[in-house]
Amino acid sequence: MKLPIYFKNIHQCAALFAKSYSIKPTTGFALIELIIVVIIILALMAVVIPSFQENKLQFTLSKVAYQFAQDVRRAQDKALSSAQYVDSNGDQKTIAGYGIYVDIDVLGDKKYILYADNANENPGNKAYDELDYIIETIDLNVTEPDVLIKQIDNASANKVSINFNISNLNTTISELTESQNSVSFIFALLSDLNKTKTVLVNSAGLVQVQWDGEKV
Repeated sequence: MKLPIYFKNIHQCAALFAKSYSIKPTTGFALIELIIVVIIILALMAVVIPSFQENKLQFTLSKVAYQFAQDVRRAQDKALSSAQYVDSNGDQKTIAGYGIYVDIDVLGDKKYILYADNANENPGNKAYDELDYIIETIDLNVTEPDVLIKQIDNASANKVSINFNISNLNTTISELTESQNSVSFIFALLSDLNKTKTVLVNSAGLVQVQWDGEKV
């Protein structure tokens, strides 16, 4: 394809223009151009990095809430399957159920317990006590230190047992406020207690994870 004459001479024209106005052609960036590029990059970083950190914390909060809900369901599944509890010595223990225990005053706002309800010493009291078997203690200080258990709603105290009975599959929630049939565990960011995620458990055994009061 034959190019028009003005395309052929474009380089010559550019050189003539530069010569006429004493402009020297360059092959790199001018200092002012480099400065502008650096300023743009810094401005983008100032926007992106805080946003990334906030999204990371929100993800961590969501992760903790869903993990707690999963642990509640794990206790429920153990009761539904009538799983046997075997202690660290290999001895099988007689149990009445499984549950989750939260006590902000005693355990603190970063721990909760997965337990087996002892049916020997205190037959099936459907709540955690010192005679029950601790299966696992979940410590947010170790797993997710940026999140805490902010509060427990619909409970008469800062402690609650959610107990799933093996024999009749009933769900028992201790310390439940009168006329309430569910309890809510509010998880929050340590850096911003207004950023919360809620796990709701009702007396029918339903477990729901909520964000800012909305079911998700």
